[in-house]
Amino acid sequence: MGTVKLEIEDNIAIVSFSNPPKGFLDSNMVAQTNNILDAIVTNDEVKAVIFTGQDEGVFIRHFSVEELIASSAGLKAKRAKGGLAPRHSEAAGRLMWETIDNFPKPTLAAINGYCGGGGCELALACDIRLAGPGDYTIGQMEILVGILPGAGGTVRLARLVGPGKALEWVLRGRTFYPEEAYANGLVNHYIEGDVLEAAKQMASEFVDKPAAALAAIKQVIRASWGKTTREGINEEGDLFATLVETDPQALKLMQDYVANDHPLKKI
Repeated sequence: MGTVKLEIEDNIAIVSFSNPPKGFLDSNMVAQTNNILDAIVTNDEVKAVIFTGQDEGVFIRHFSVEELIASSAGLKAKRAKGGLAPRHSEAAGRLMWETIDNFPKPTLAAINGYCGGGGCELALACDIRLAGPGDYTIGQMEILVGILPGAGGTVRLARLVGPGKALEWVLRGRTFYPEEAYANGLVNHYIEGDVLEAAKQMASEFVDKPAAALAAIKQVIRASWGKTTREGINEEGDLFATLVETDPQALKLMQDYVANDHPLKKI
């Protein structure tokens, strides 16, 4: 049985996965992660979240195929008795990916090893993906075991790289070495050195930024898919006006900027 560990350093939550020797994700680990997310979403000391792997050369290899086979037998038995299976997208086991996708605080995937299937889907649900060096691959390879991604991989991949590339990659079970993943837009950054340290450094940028504004930025950009430009801009404008009116930290930062007449720092 795998384990999920939470550490909090300098206002950054680090959630790491371990399930040696193969590094598969299982339902128990999903439940552990959901409990961790429930705890840190209301913890005002946590300003950003990093997901990474504990085991050497593995982020999350993929979801346990053995568990999928067992669930198949259970679903067949239930249907044989006339029972209706719940819609998979609304099942409790799917909660982790949806929670990460809709998490109000910035989320980063520090990919430090094999990242496939459900692990790649977790990375896709994050706001920012960083990949470190190594002889490992990243991608949605479910077709190689006869299935398709089941935790949002098709949709999130298409939104990230476009439907044409996503369709080819998922149909072929195409995976990428870290530098290839960066070159093809699957990850935001390729890190030559320690990817977790690089993720911590990036996450530290969010510590002193207003939490309400960060959450609003995430909300409006993620919700813009499928909307008209006008609908997206209307939502953006509503959130902007709410922040200006109600968030004291935003007001203080604006007042400091005007009072000190200083340029905004370049990232």
